Amino acid sequence: MKDLKDMISRVKGLILSPQKEWEVIETERLSPSDLYRRYIGILAAIPPLASFLGSWLFGSRGLHPTFAAGLFRALVQYALSLPALFLVAFVISMAAPWFDGKSDDRRALTLAAYSYTPAWLAAAFGLVPGLRFLDVLGFYGVYVFSLGLNRMMRVPKDNLDVFTLVALFLTVSMGALHAWLVSLIAPAQLI
Repeated sequence: MKDLKDMISRVKGLILSPQKEWEVIETERLSPSDLYRRYIGILAAIPPLASFLGSWLFGSRGLHPTFAAGLFRALVQYALSLPALFLVAFVISMAAPWFDGKSDDRRALTLAAYSYTPAWLAAAFGLVPGLRFLDVLGFYGVYVFSLGLNRMMRVPKDNLDVFTLVALFLTVSMGALHAWLVSLIAPAQLI
């Protein structure tokens, strides 16, 4: 119960006062496994769950997937999202020295995970067909990322804008690769 309370507090802090929240996060020494277990594993389940329930309950493009096909697709989507986030973090860590920052895989994973928070939360709008356009609120994560970049990767302020754009391109590319792999493994089967 304490982990859930801590997670909700972290989400609230990242959304309402990200600058202050990054000050707290910077001092923490959470291991990657703890970060996955206590935060990433829970919030990363929102997009596939919302997509599955929204399409199964309300349909997608006027059609409804079978329960089993929709559930399988959601599980594949979730399972592939976990290593995708790790790969994004790894590339961020490797790219940091190119922008006069410091390479640190653990801190890069922390940065990526907490920066994804707005996107994971915005994906909940996938539950209701007419609100899917509100996914755009997830782009608030770009701002959250830019605030945490200096603290977590020690990138100088002069290089923050360019590094943020590079990370945004990386994230969008990984999202496209993720979507392609999901559709390859579990194509949308609508009846």
